Amino acid sequence: MDDDPRGSEDDWPIPPAWMWGCEGCVETYTVMKAIADEPPPRNGVDNGSNGSVPAQIRLAQHIVAEHLAHVPPYSDDCTRCADYQDRAALDRRLGQSAAMTEELGREHRARHLFAPRRIVHLM
Repeated sequence: MDDDPRGSEDDWPIPPAWMWGCEGCVETYTVMKAIADEPPPRNGVDNGSNGSVPAQIRLAQHIVAEHLAHVPPYSDDCTRCADYQDRAALDRRLGQSAAMTEELGREHRARHLFAPRRIVHLM
């Protein structure tokens, strides 16, 4: 039995209440979930998101642009979170801009709010 309050690796988490109060979040989430709930392609290839990746990206970008205060911190148990932190630190050490890496990291962290753990690490 899985005692993790976030559910299993495959569960789509219930988005936080504040997302339901935003028309942009609701519209984009609804489209994303409709795509994600479609059956896998006939060729049997399941990319873990059933083609909802562009919608996930749009929702994450919307959350970062409109609800940045609600983006969760980096997760200690997510390898992709660690990757974004390490890459941003490396960019700074090399004297390069970390702005793009940090933006992608924010979008990734936003996906923790609405994507299953088995696919949130993909981007």
